[in-house]
Amino acid sequence: MVTKAETQSIRGVAEGIIQPIDSSVRPSTSVYLACNLVFHDKLGRMVVRNGSTQLGSQITDGMSCLGLYTHVTTGGTKVPLAVFNATGDATSVVSKYTSSTWSNAKTGLTASAKMRFATFLDTTVRVNGTDVISSTDGASWVTTGGNLDIGNMPVGKYVIEFQDRIYTAGVSSNPDRLYFSAVPVGGTISWTSGNGYIDIEPEEGAGSITGLAKVPDYVLIFKERSVKRWDYSSTFPESLVDIGCPSQEGIVMTKQSVFYFNKRGIYETTGGYPRKVSSRIQDIIDAIPSTYYASVSGWGDGESVFFSIGDITLEGQTYSNVVVEYRIDTQVWTMHTYPTEIKVWSCMIDSYGDYIVIAGDDDGNVWQMFTGLTDGSTSIPWEVIWKEIEFGSRGKEKTISRTIIYSENVPNGVLSVKRDGDDTFRIINNFVSRVSEIKDAYSGNYFDIKLQGVGAAAEIIGIDFEDIIIGTTYGNQFTRTKY
Repeated sequence: MVTKAETQSIRGVAEGIIQPIDSSVRPSTSVYLACNLVFHDKLGRMVVRNGSTQLGSQITDGMSCLGLYTHVTTGGTKVPLAVFNATGDATSVVSKYTSSTWSNAKTGLTASAKMRFATFLDTTVRVNGTDVISSTDGASWVTTGGNLDIGNMPVGKYVIEFQDRIYTAGVSSNPDRLYFSAVPVGGTISWTSGNGYIDIEPEEGAGSITGLAKVPDYVLIFKERSVKRWDYSSTFPESLVDIGCPSQEGIVMTKQSVFYFNKRGIYETTGGYPRKVSSRIQDIIDAIPSTYYASVSGWGDGESVFFSIGDITLEGQTYSNVVVEYRIDTQVWTMHTYPTEIKVWSCMIDSYGDYIVIAGDDDGNVWQMFTGLTDGSTSIPWEVIWKEIEFGSRGKEKTISRTIIYSENVPNGVLSVKRDGDDTFRIINNFVSRVSEIKDAYSGNYFDIKLQGVGAAAEIIGIDFEDIIIGTTYGNQFTRTKY
């Protein structure tokens, strides 16, 4: 004897990705995985993310971005700067973006050396730990003097402004030393008078300095296995935490917080003990190859934080050029993929004074992110997976005879199902937007449900499962003529 269950619905998805978690306690408004879908555009629905538009033309074919920044001149002109190796890989070049065109601004630099930037006193300085330091006012570059006294500045890898001083670290001869300039006098700083340095506990075994950041009241000094604080009067002898960050690009400053990547997860601090914010996507974090840890890069726009984590394999499927997004106000996570790998993030300011997120990839391009309906000329694929839906008792087999899918702007989606922990999904049928009734039956004790498609502006509203027949005994009792 069997029973027929009432219609079961999945609607109002607003919690984003939550994993790993048992189905008995998983919120019905969450999913196991969402790719290229966001949860904040229309609360309760999943909406395909915005695309990306190439900024100018390709700078150097096949080369990875080494640095990205926007200098704003005293007259208000915005000058994006991008660093790539030159053709042949012998040197690297700083390019500037003016009149919708990239052109060389500084050539003959060390190949493959990551470049970081900071602006102070209307002057932008660039450092890579090897080349002679230079600075620009947006028009020309100098290697001595200027507002930042760069001819006397230690040749570090990392640079930041804090409380009217420039700080630098990563000097090859003193990898644990934090240097700071004097405060400005007459519109210039000095690296020979009023300056100084402090050694950041080289004996503690936490590795060398890997990056700098700031929150209100503190500079944060990152090492591979620790974080230190400095307020100009003290470094505070204890480590803030013994969880560091492997690279400067893996540190994000936004909304008076610092978010940073560690192999254990992604953390947030405002100057106190950090909290882990990535527990909901732990399966994704665990899938990041250890060889990629030092290549993770991130950015924040005040509303979301983004981390590029490379290629991952999850549930037997490989996702390429992955970016995870954390919505700060709702604490909701989602995941994106892109045609090329995002290597460095930054921002530029448009004619209206709004900040625009930009990113440099691994193929000589700079992209304006989260704009348009495609990634360049590439359509955006999307998918969502709900994992281990039991429809009541996990032990009793069910046969679902009708699946109703609600969506908007989906020209040709696909419903796939995985049952009882099978290794692979099997396609049940296609669906189109608005209301699609699928009468293909499938049986099992519990199910992973996947919807996927390609295209712009798609919205996934929900699913109804109807004509559910439930067995009265435990185990598998139906003859499975359909998957």
